[in-house]
Amino acid sequence: MKVKLLISLLGFGALTSVSQAQVLLGSDPAQQIKVTTSSNYTPQYWNQTASGDKTINNVGLEGKLMESSRFLSQATLGADLATIQKVADIGLEAWIDEQEALPYHPMLDHLNQVWAEVIEWYLVNGGDPEEVGSRPSWNIFNYTWWEELMKSDDLLRQKVALALSEIFVISFDSNLSGFGDGLADYYDVLRQNCFGNFEDLMYDVTLHPCMGYFLSHLNNPREIPEENIHPDENYAREIMQLFSIGLYELNQDGSRKVDDQGHWIPTYDQTDIKELAKVFTGLGVGDVVDNEWTNQPYFGLDIYIADMTVPMIMYPEWHQPGPKTMLNGYVIPEGQTGLKDIKDAVHQLFLHPNVGPFISRQLIQRLVTSNPSPGYISRVAGVFADNGAGVRGDMGAVIKAILMDPEARTCAASDDDAFGKLREPFARYTHFSKAITMEQYYNRYWNIAYGFYQATNQMPLASRTVFNFFLPDFQPIGPITDNGLVGPEFQIHNSRTSVEYINEVNDWAVWGYVMDDWEDNNPSVTYVLDDLVPMARDPEVLVNRLDMLFTYGMLSEHTRQLIKDAITPIINGNYRYDRVRLALYLMMISPDYAIMK
Repeated sequence: MKVKLLISLLGFGALTSVSQAQVLLGSDPAQQIKVTTSSNYTPQYWNQTASGDKTINNVGLEGKLMESSRFLSQATLGADLATIQKVADIGLEAWIDEQEALPYHPMLDHLNQVWAEVIEWYLVNGGDPEEVGSRPSWNIFNYTWWEELMKSDDLLRQKVALALSEIFVISFDSNLSGFGDGLADYYDVLRQNCFGNFEDLMYDVTLHPCMGYFLSHLNNPREIPEENIHPDENYAREIMQLFSIGLYELNQDGSRKVDDQGHWIPTYDQTDIKELAKVFTGLGVGDVVDNEWTNQPYFGLDIYIADMTVPMIMYPEWHQPGPKTMLNGYVIPEGQTGLKDIKDAVHQLFLHPNVGPFISRQLIQRLVTSNPSPGYISRVAGVFADNGAGVRGDMGAVIKAILMDPEARTCAASDDDAFGKLREPFARYTHFSKAITMEQYYNRYWNIAYGFYQATNQMPLASRTVFNFFLPDFQPIGPITDNGLVGPEFQIHNSRTSVEYINEVNDWAVWGYVMDDWEDNNPSVTYVLDDLVPMARDPEVLVNRLDMLFTYGMLSEHTRQLIKDAITPIINGNYRYDRVRLALYLMMISPDYAIMK
């Protein structure tokens, strides 16, 4: 083992000496680098790294794997050791390119397969055919979402789509709960546009019936003053405030512009909202499902017989006629179709200089750090404005810029108190499910995840409001606010959710109840610990592996020692298995893991 290491490290210098504490494998005096074994402790049964004292990157001889693990914590919803090793082999940028080139497979197709299997399972186990619904509900969407997470190779797309779902918010915690097919199709809009163009994303979101229902521009009529009917303003307000330009004019670095009196400059006012609301009139259901009342859609049709996977269509007689004046005096001319009005409005919003910094900052927050520097935001916003080939809004280029930015990749981040973010609860759940091998049943990872939702208030497409589970500018009381920083995820981090999360981890790590079905008699998905149990002979080796999977070499010595001290006395019976379970539990509830650096 030592000979192989020496050969691989000869580029740093010749083998020169041996110290009492460590074996010196090589050095480069010009760069002040010394390469040593990780410690003077040799495990009884195998050779593995230990503390990483005085080694490259301070993480032992596995520094490249640690950096890959850290990168994947930003770029994915969780990664196993094989994925970490692959990224270390091919490089970060090459992995991004590979991920963005993967073919796109619609979630809706997968949902229909899952739906058919759930019905079959239900009937085979004595279910009443009369109780089978005519269309899949939110639980089938959840099953499909987890199937995609656990089985699909498009790890980067999964991460970006979840981030986009927390910006372009809809929720099944409304009357959309009965439309699992619509939820999957909406998620497809986000997934399909992850690496496409932001303007296309805005337009497709605008026409989706789930968004139309959620923000009430579905069946939004033109103005009829004599009947006191006026266009609904909801979507007009939110597409500006939340989906594109924000409340105040921004510089490219995300800072707010000020007027001559030092006041922030609003991006729009009530007049702008009223004018834009006229644009989003006349949209109605695009098609219907099989029903006993009608085979043709019409304006005002109830969503309960609507096909929620078909984009809304324009009903011209219900669209507001005449010109519409937008921001900065741009006039949408009269005489064109309603869909052309919408296309023009979306395009004008897309061109607004706020969009780049406004959206870039939120994506950085979701992927890397809650408080990106002005320089970080400016660099990414610059790529949004121009991908290098004259294209504005290239999402693939933006995502690569976020992940490869020096601020995301520097090792100095570990020492910067302002860098990093609180891991949102759901991301911890997915990370555990991906990092630790899971056992399937019937070749499915059926997970409704409703218990986790109730415990932590978080699950895909389940925000209680259009403002997401947490606001991008949320400031918790205490040192974060005192230092002028934000901590969005702390908005759902309170005494109740903290305790509930710990209880959830106990179910996963100690008892192995990782995923839950809606039928009590169905088997549960649990973990397989075969690759970790042999390591538990040596607490140091086990903790090192968990450090690589979850905290990428940044586990503090204090926490490391606490975990080792807790598991070392376990020596009876199947002690290795018990050591693994306890170590997993302590790792997942540690502050070192909670804060992603």
